[in-house]
Amino acid sequence: MERKTYYMILGVSSTESPKGIRAAYRDLAKRLHPDVSGGATTDAFQEVAEAYRVLSDPLLRRDYNNKLTRATEGDVSPVRHPAPEQAVREPVTILGHPDSIRPSFEAIYTRFLRNFTGIGIPKSEHLEGLNFEVLLTPDEWARGCTVPIRVPVFSRCPECGGSGLDWVFPCASCQQQGIVEGEQTVRVKIPPMSPAGSIFEIPLQGLGIHNFFLRLYLFVEGSP
Repeated sequence: MERKTYYMILGVSSTESPKGIRAAYRDLAKRLHPDVSGGATTDAFQEVAEAYRVLSDPLLRRDYNNKLTRATEGDVSPVRHPAPEQAVREPVTILGHPDSIRPSFEAIYTRFLRNFTGIGIPKSEHLEGLNFEVLLTPDEWARGCTVPIRVPVFSRCPECGGSGLDWVFPCASCQQQGIVEGEQTVRVKIPPMSPAGSIFEIPLQGLGIHNFFLRLYLFVEGSP
């Protein structure tokens, strides 16, 4: 019986170009994705994803082709490459680009601060999304990716205990504010091959932030 190879799974020849492999994979992924089939094609979809992961990587493909050649000569059988762990991005700061923040960096920063001081909270204030875009490479998209996002948080000043005073003098550590700023990291896990344009919403109540949540928009390099 002829062995099923990754080329057979994608329906391409062993000499197919990277562009052709990518096109074949996208066509199969659209038809077999569990979100489309309701889960009936999960195994087939995972098989296609594994084939694409190997054949889309020049080094893995070369290694796989060598194994196929040795198998044909009766040396060894093709070996499946174990699925890799999710890619992990470098942390990014949610307020890292002040000029791109609307309505303004100062307004957003002040609103963050109100979560911890409880001062000046408007009656009309409601939960609002912080929009954040992430662009994945095709490899990150195929493997899945963890995106660490740093969020500003505030806590009681450890030097003055929140009083703003060091004995009778203004506390130098917190500038007499009684609180100090820090960051907490929220790790957003994006499942393998999530559709481009997907939106992930992450609550921030666990960080003491009740008037914001993260809204992450997913984009993939090369996607239309």
